[in-house]
Amino acid sequence: MAAMKRQNISIEPEVYEQFCKYASRHGIKLSTWINAQMKEFIEDQKLLDELKEQKKRL
Repeated sequence: MAAMKRQNISIEPEVYEQFCKYASRHGIKLSTWINAQMKEFIEDQKLLDELKEQKKRL
């Protein structure tokens, strides 16, 4: 696994508090959740790029 890179992000205080409230019940940390969401987003975008390339070839 690659080394982790620290990033500062801005989150609305109310959103952060509510996330922590619900995520803590499941043992989820903010950084873990953000990382998973970013990976899902990247995979979705790669799939869209592949579909666009296939469409161009037709």
